[in-house]
Amino acid sequence: MSRATGGPRGGARVGGLVFLVPVLLVVSLGYAVAYVVAEALGVAAPEAVAWPAGLLLFAVTAWALLRHRRRRRRRARGPSRSSPPSSGPPSRRR
Repeated sequence: MSRATGGPRGGARVGGLVFLVPVLLVVSLGYAVAYVVAEALGVAAPEAVAWPAGLLLFAVTAWALLRHRRRRRRRARGPSRSSPPSSGPPSRRR
């Protein structure tokens, strides 16, 4: 029998699956909802509406998650150096 080799702990490499499974679930959810709606509206080819809708749902989800992540990182770092001090008058430079 062959054994899966990969990670430092001897487990199989699942890095790709960790990324691909949520992507597939989001695209499939968007596809399924759009297909049902398109079929209910009487669209001749619901697949033509469903696939772009699934990909659009993924794009919006990825954008929202990345934006949330950037904001969280920015808050963790504290105020940026270019922002004015939070209290007291600005210092005069000569």
